[in-house]
Amino acid sequence: MHRAKILASLLALALLTAGAAFGQADFSKYVALGDSLTAGFSSGSINRNFQVNSYPALLYRQFTGNTTGFEQPLVSAPGLPGILTLQRLAPTPQIVPSAGSGQPLNLNLQRPYDNMAVPGARVHDLLAKTASTSAGDPTDLILRRTSFTQLQQGLSLRPTFVTLWIGNNDALAAATSGIVNDQTLTPLASFEADYRAIAGAIAASGARFAVANIPNVTSIPFVTTLTRFIPNPATGQPAIINGSPVPLLGPNGPLQAGDFVLLTASSVLAQGFGIPTALGGNGQPLPDSVVLSAAEAATIRDRVNNYNAVIRAVATERNAAFVDANTVLQNLATGGISVGGVTYTGAFLSGGVFSYDGVHPTAFGYAYIANLFIDAINDKFGTDVEPVNLFPFVFGTASATAALQLDSAAAGNVWGVPFVFTSEARRNLLQSLGVPKSIVDGDTKPAPRPRRPRRGNRA
Repeated sequence: MHRAKILASLLALALLTAGAAFGQADFSKYVALGDSLTAGFSSGSINRNFQVNSYPALLYRQFTGNTTGFEQPLVSAPGLPGILTLQRLAPTPQIVPSAGSGQPLNLNLQRPYDNMAVPGARVHDLLAKTASTSAGDPTDLILRRTSFTQLQQGLSLRPTFVTLWIGNNDALAAATSGIVNDQTLTPLASFEADYRAIAGAIAASGARFAVANIPNVTSIPFVTTLTRFIPNPATGQPAIINGSPVPLLGPNGPLQAGDFVLLTASSVLAQGFGIPTALGGNGQPLPDSVVLSAAEAATIRDRVNNYNAVIRAVATERNAAFVDANTVLQNLATGGISVGGVTYTGAFLSGGVFSYDGVHPTAFGYAYIANLFIDAINDKFGTDVEPVNLFPFVFGTASATAALQLDSAAAGNVWGVPFVFTSEARRNLLQSLGVPKSIVDGDTKPAPRPRRPRRGNRA
């Protein structure tokens, strides 16, 4: 009998040890850290209509079964800044920011928010930034000038579980501004040091956590929607001259294979920039700020791959669940995903996943992301969290989703009609994405062509 007791004790100890090693997660206090993708930002705005279905809010509901108790820095409609809207369909669809701005709804919460994500934040900001640094910077909305960083405030809540999705803006600013340098694209060594410090702090708190990597920002609709060829005004498709499409004029001459024309180029294209005078344009090139060259795009992709290698390594070292958002986005861009008989793609306006800003997801997109996190968490920690029911997001019984999907279906380039993304919408969006103020405020108009010297001055 004594031996049987020993064996029973050893068996119980083995089971306890296996359970600990397997890492069952405790979701009793969940905190989300990150940037605009974690904040529930959509169509260029922080807006309660989308925040209530941010992926952290959805995760909390699935973790706990509760619909209240997870605090976010909610903003009333039309959001901050004003949400991008489809102003008209004909003759040319036009996207503009809505008039006015929303107001914070729970700014006086007597503790840090559970969703601490700050739109525009980079990796270093989680460790160092405590206040807004420019107009349009929403940091004060979330951190409320407490002199504590996003990371410090989040961990002060003593979370048992944390999600971390950060690093998107370390590459996104380069893609959306068309300017690739150390100001818009974080050096790898700095990224790695900061990311390791963040993950180390979370691990030291005792919380389990899940991380997501960075999508290839050169494959989002903001970058891929517009063609590098001169469009036919009647169809939106490349105009064919002498049997071939004619490339647009970029900062360094005709655009080449692999070059991208950014979504924000639509307003200057409508003014005739990038189009030779013989074809109805003004003959002036597109500005560098709305063009991403093949070399620049390759630099960004390489840097993102290096960032993602760091994130995956840290996830392994810290025993964190890992979400491969990069691969999912690539699959979306190449083949689409089918849910409930509806196919979603990476197409701008008509794909159903990306909102009017061409960067952030729709309500459906955020619900899909929540399920990616749930899958990764269940696989890593042996939990049994139920996935988010996508039915209301697919078929539009959620009002915000319905409105967005109906607009998307109507506004998509179904007829090949070009659209205009106004200069005001461009400015609001770039500010919210954390593009450096010097670039947002810079002159985006193409430089005038050099004048020919007067005859009297010729040698």
